[in-house]
Amino acid sequence: MPTSRLFSFFTKERLVNYSIAFGAEFLIMFTGIVLFKIIGVKFGAIGFSEYTLGKRLLGFLIPFLMIGLGVSLPKFLAIEKPQQQLEIIYTALIIVAFFSCVSLLAFVSFSSFFSQIVFGDIHHKKLFGMLLIYIFVLMLHACIYNYFRGKFNFKMSGVLQLLNLGILPLLVYFAANSMLSYFFILSGLIFFVLLIVTIFYIPKIKLTTTLIIKCSKKLMSYGVQRMPGDVVLGLFFAIPTFIISNYYSLIIAGNIAFCLSLFNIIIAVMSPINIILLPEASRIVSEKKIELLKTISYKLLALSLIVGVTALLFVYLFGEHLLLLFNINDVAQNNTFLFIIFSSVVGYSVFSIIRSIIDAYYATARVSVIIISAFILFLFIILILKFLHLLSITSILIAFSLTINLLGALTYLSLINIYKQKE
Repeated sequence: MPTSRLFSFFTKERLVNYSIAFGAEFLIMFTGIVLFKIIGVKFGAIGFSEYTLGKRLLGFLIPFLMIGLGVSLPKFLAIEKPQQQLEIIYTALIIVAFFSCVSLLAFVSFSSFFSQIVFGDIHHKKLFGMLLIYIFVLMLHACIYNYFRGKFNFKMSGVLQLLNLGILPLLVYFAANSMLSYFFILSGLIFFVLLIVTIFYIPKIKLTTTLIIKCSKKLMSYGVQRMPGDVVLGLFFAIPTFIISNYYSLIIAGNIAFCLSLFNIIIAVMSPINIILLPEASRIVSEKKIELLKTISYKLLALSLIVGVTALLFVYLFGEHLLLLFNINDVAQNNTFLFIIFSSVVGYSVFSIIRSIIDAYYATARVSVIIISAFILFLFIILILKFLHLLSITSILIAFSLTINLLGALTYLSLINIYKQKE
């Protein structure tokens, strides 16, 4: 396809959208880095570990409780008319509220068990409960954020994302005196912002039971089958820290969780592409412009490889300085762990770009199958290492890196298969 057709896709409006999305995500990334720097100063090593492990908990519980809405909302909001968009968003909020309340009761009933799994002891029950409330608020944020994203109102979605995930978390740091109070205050402020936005920026409609059932079926039929993949992807980044917290200590697990969080922060550089790409790809697929999608996907694939290689070189050259900057103990050893984790950055970069195209093209959850397959292999390797008495922090992270790179390779092969079908 001529390059001019690719450039014609990136109109002034789309370039503005990408600029807003990249700007918001960059500022969120910056505030996230600042928080990692100052959390340990105010709350100590234990507080830092609670924070980093809490972030890993969010990573897989939110996709689990969102039951695929994070994918189905931007897809359907991008192709529906305004009235149907309102029906979809209000139905989504009802679904989230219902499942969150049910899940909160279930998790609180077994809070000691989950506290042991996540933090390695039963003394973090209150913090675990507070994190669940925070997760509920973030799910409401995800719904409203995706409403504006699906309507291609990236100015509003960018502002909402920056305020709730960037500015407020940083401001609350100065008001809190523990991780428990931190997540309590932050949850309240984000909920207040979402309430104001809903009242003033989302038109009211009258929902009937029939409409709710109809919209629920539409959202769930597309999203639920993708939920296992999103949950497992979160577990990919959480399981190593949970194993280490139980076999070693909360402090060591917190350091590994920090390294994984740095990985996610770097990958977040490309998240604005996916923010716009999924609704755009859904529209392109519905218009059957596969050649245009093919051209765009290969350009973005090249970008993902550049970002991945650059990130790996950066960690190789400056990893120790980065860890010293955040006051991480035992820098030499943790730098080794950091580099092993980042050795998977190329594979994950490829995966993170291509998955939106595959999700847009297939009605079935191809991406979920790929994620689950890689994760099963990861668990199998862990079990073999355990059986052979070779389980260590290093071996766990090597297994993580190998299977994440496999995830990228399998996703790329799935993309190639799409275009082979169209030849």
